[in-house]
Amino acid sequence: MPLIRIKSLPFEQESKVAEAVTSLSHAVSDAAKIPLHHIMVTWEYLPAGHYAHHGLVVNTQPETTHPLLVDLVAPNFNTEAQIAAMLELIAHTISEQLPIEKNNIFINFTPAYSDGVYDEGHVVEWDL
Repeated sequence: MPLIRIKSLPFEQESKVAEAVTSLSHAVSDAAKIPLHHIMVTWEYLPAGHYAHHGLVVNTQPETTHPLLVDLVAPNFNTEAQIAAMLELIAHTISEQLPIEKNNIFINFTPAYSDGVYDEGHVVEWDL
């Protein structure tokens, strides 16, 4: 854990999403001192025409509208400063890797609770 789920419209030009997902995994691992095997990042494309922003529907991902939608799920023991740092790191890494403005990324944090996560074959309990 953490789990980072990203949704966007398809990019009009060729974009290196696989490289961005890998870079994001490494960046979070390095910054949070979490082993890489605990970091999960997914990227899904919304179907063209299935995302309205400001009442407008488009078919491909604009750089400055229709924000990327990112969900960050991480343990609830993280401090507000650690959460803020992860949010900033995610936005910075994505905007450096892909044609999307940093201010066009929406990230929502959802806390995961001890005994509320099933991973690696068992219910996980935080050791605090």
